[in-house]
Amino acid sequence: MKKLELREPTIAVLFLIPAIVGLLLFYYYPIGHTLALSAYDLSHTAELSPERFVGLQNYVEVLQSKQFWSSIRFTLFFTLVAVSLELTLGMMLALSTYWVWGRLTGILRAIIIIPWAIPQIIQASIWRWMYNTDVGLIGDLFVRVGLTDAPPLFLSNPSLARWAVIVAYVWKGASVAAIFLMGGLALVPKELTDAAKVDGARSWRRFWTITVPMIMPTILVTLLFRTMAGLQIFDIIYGLTNGGPGTTTETLSSFSYKYYFKFVQYGRGSAYAVVTFLLVLIASVIYIRRVQPHFRFKGLGS
Repeated sequence: MKKLELREPTIAVLFLIPAIVGLLLFYYYPIGHTLALSAYDLSHTAELSPERFVGLQNYVEVLQSKQFWSSIRFTLFFTLVAVSLELTLGMMLALSTYWVWGRLTGILRAIIIIPWAIPQIIQASIWRWMYNTDVGLIGDLFVRVGLTDAPPLFLSNPSLARWAVIVAYVWKGASVAAIFLMGGLALVPKELTDAAKVDGARSWRRFWTITVPMIMPTILVTLLFRTMAGLQIFDIIYGLTNGGPGTTTETLSSFSYKYYFKFVQYGRGSAYAVVTFLLVLIASVIYIRRVQPHFRFKGLGS
């Protein structure tokens, strides 16, 4: 028998088939099914019967709901503030790994990775304990340093609850951003920064004129992934406040979850999920259009 010889493009296609099948089954099918559910009036039932078909009525009710606009305002506010803080702190953490030498570099990078390695629902439990009024570490610290007379009600006060979930989320998100940015910083040629240093450029100027332009693709990719994660935020909200107090920290994802499993209104919940998907899609398209000019893709044969 002749030895079976396959060209490189054919081998690549064969390797891609399992991934494509997985995407169709676990990603595109759920999206299509959710779109279908959003066109039906499904209160306490998931039966797609013709008499339950309402078209865009669920979307109209969603757009007319005060709760929708409240949740979308907080979702956008949460994403804007959280991503800004994540990028800033992530950059500081990534740069700090280049300010130490020897074994300290590895130790510092291991410490940075720890928050990323903790599942978000467990992280929510940790922060819920830290925010606890009676035994929480943060409230006790505030009292000891004289900032307050009594431990603040972090998760019961509407204003404090918003910032409490942001801080808890950024603790993990900054770690993720730092991991991305450390990879980008590793690609900056040391010769360029050394030459600028010899020419008398200070560290801040070297950072803005050399480092930032060269890692801009990495920054944009980091922004893309963190913005997508922020718009879809659910775990930390569910674990810390469950959308409370009231609906103060309700996001699109958490409100969609409540419509599914608390109110048992699958049609309306699906409409919320589709709106969240569209927000993420719009953000993705904007960032991808910004990132694409920074990359050049070569063919398999080149």
